[in-house]
Amino acid sequence: MNESLLQREKSETEDPGKEKENPPAAAPGGQKPRRALLLKLFLCLGLISLVVLGVYGIMTRSAHTENLQKEANQAIGELAVEVVKPQKAPATITVDLPGQTQAYTQASLYAQTTGYVKKWNFEIGAHVKEGDLLAEIDTPQVDQELDQAKATLRQAQAALDLAQITFARDRDLLQRNVIARQDFDTAQDNFRRAQSTVNSDEAAVLRLEALENFKRIMAPFDGIVTARNTDLGSMVNAGSGTPLFVVARTKPLRVYINVPESMATDVTVGASAELDFSEFPGKTFPGEVVRTAGAIDSTSRTLLTEIKVPNEDGQLFPGAYTQVRLSTGGRRQSLLIPANTLLFRSEGTMVGVVGADNKVELKKVQIGKDLGTRLEVIQGLSPDDQVILNPSVSLTSGQTVRTRTPKHP
Repeated sequence: MNESLLQREKSETEDPGKEKENPPAAAPGGQKPRRALLLKLFLCLGLISLVVLGVYGIMTRSAHTENLQKEANQAIGELAVEVVKPQKAPATITVDLPGQTQAYTQASLYAQTTGYVKKWNFEIGAHVKEGDLLAEIDTPQVDQELDQAKATLRQAQAALDLAQITFARDRDLLQRNVIARQDFDTAQDNFRRAQSTVNSDEAAVLRLEALENFKRIMAPFDGIVTARNTDLGSMVNAGSGTPLFVVARTKPLRVYINVPESMATDVTVGASAELDFSEFPGKTFPGEVVRTAGAIDSTSRTLLTEIKVPNEDGQLFPGAYTQVRLSTGGRRQSLLIPANTLLFRSEGTMVGVVGADNKVELKKVQIGKDLGTRLEVIQGLSPDDQVILNPSVSLTSGQTVRTRTPKHP
């Protein structure tokens, strides 16, 4: 230890200025300002980088949004549409209208007397002739009332005979002044009352005999039994709201259709019609217009029209749904367009037409007949116009579009 102290003193004595030239290293606390400066520098660089990146991102997003907006505007401006050309209306225009077949004549047969069903002879679907006995009703109460009424009538008739004899005798006695006038008047009054009683009793008998006739339910005409609402032993009441039988004449049939007001003047009696039924695919049945209502229904704005269908083979049934193809006279120089081409604006009924420069022009049109899937245009279009199918409600004149032909024109 002493040797080390001596060596230190020796070294300090030999080079006393060396310590000044090379001072000892600074204490650790002296490095803090330098580190703080570096930290601030790095923070500034980081903030600058973040600002640069943020500005770049905003500019990039704005440019992307602008491009998308341009593409959207371009897509809207060049809307793809399907177009068709108007067709010239033929001399005879056909229109399909829904209808329903009805029996030419139909009768609901009700009970007119009270009793029990004794028997019935025809089931539903049976063909009957006029006068055939459909059912018979047993009416024991009516039978008893009839017997009683007949007995009462016989008594009244006997009383009338006696009153008539008395009246004739008293008349002779009065002429010979044998009896008083009062006795004759009494005999005359008794005769008149007896006669009135007989008349009343005869009416009662006739009424009950009529009820007896109602015991037999007869077919009113040739036809088919379409309903039977009774059975053996069932009680029936006079005035019941349920018919015992329904008989319908199905040769021929009637079909009623509602013709639109725009076509009412073109429907004529004797015009031919064709009927399509889903149960007979590919087959049509002939018909003929036999009458019209002669007035437009103010609610539906249609003309009720009756069509007669022969149905000689009995293939068609009453109540069946049918599509009636009716032929009517057309208008000269009119065009036909699909019904799904119209635009309804405040200016009126319009259609969109594509010009040679692919620009849209909205044209106001005047519609004639409504033919279901097609419409007759009287004014506003030319045969070469390209009419837009299913136009958008936002379609405007001057809009640029791309045209294409529909797959199913």
